[in-house]
Amino acid sequence: MHQRLTLPQLEAFLQLEATASFRDAALELGVSQPALSRTIQQIETRLGVRLFDRDTRHVRLTAAGEQLRPIAVRLLKDYEDSFSDFEAYVEGRAGRVRIAALPSVAATLLPGAVRRFRQSHPGVTVDIWEDVGAPVHRVVEEGEADIGIAPPPAETRGLNFRAIYQDRLVLVCRGDDPLAKAARHDWTVFRQRPFIAMSPDTGLRSLIDRAFAEADVTVDPLFNCKQPATAGALVVAGQGITVLTRLTIEQIRAPELAWCALDNPEASRPIGLVTCPARSMMSPARDFMRDLEIEARSLALAAEGS
Repeated sequence: MHQRLTLPQLEAFLQLEATASFRDAALELGVSQPALSRTIQQIETRLGVRLFDRDTRHVRLTAAGEQLRPIAVRLLKDYEDSFSDFEAYVEGRAGRVRIAALPSVAATLLPGAVRRFRQSHPGVTVDIWEDVGAPVHRVVEEGEADIGIAPPPAETRGLNFRAIYQDRLVLVCRGDDPLAKAARHDWTVFRQRPFIAMSPDTGLRSLIDRAFAEADVTVDPLFNCKQPATAGALVVAGQGITVLTRLTIEQIRAPELAWCALDNPEASRPIGLVTCPARSMMSPARDFMRDLEIEARSLALAAEGS
């Protein structure tokens, strides 16, 4: 036998058990007494067993009714709990926000944004996935992340991009280097000093190469580093100077390093929010983007004052 009761039938059964009165149970359920009687009869017919013993004065559970009662209570509780969880998700009180970001962004923009978001959404989990620009775009495109934080994607990907921060290229040297005494330099400074470069397959290297070309400066890189931290460590070791971005410097946080602005040209890369227009976004993800924008504005103001 594989008989199933509906939720209204389970509610009717439990209400009659609780009140032990067809009249009182019908009032609580907002139905007529004959309608409640028919519902109980339908339940007993469907299950093939009598659930209540009735006489003119009493309504009480049978042994089969006693067996059904905890099952009905559990089913109704599971139903209510499940929809309460769903309502919490829809209202932004629960769920998960999946973020894909550049490592430099994850180390600088994300901590403050996560702290602000968790204060207003304590029941929402934040997943963080770090990689370079192209993989960030890919996971957003494929739906593995709700939001990407990276430079602009290629137009062929069909992703949305909204810039929130201009990540400026800066000269990086040792703190005791005479170059560190000046607030800014132009790109010709690299003609006289060993240049520690980023690897040619990084997005940062292509941006640096364009700036060198615009400044009409030719350099012969001493090293080609995949990770900014490696370039910074080589600078600390006295092997030369390099070009990184402001966010990357904040990520490395090496006290031995100093940075100076670079002019003629002033070069930067836009960092922004990458989303997929083909996928709906729940309110927690939209709220997280708002907190990211707030954090980006704060970071930009701090950079201007430094």
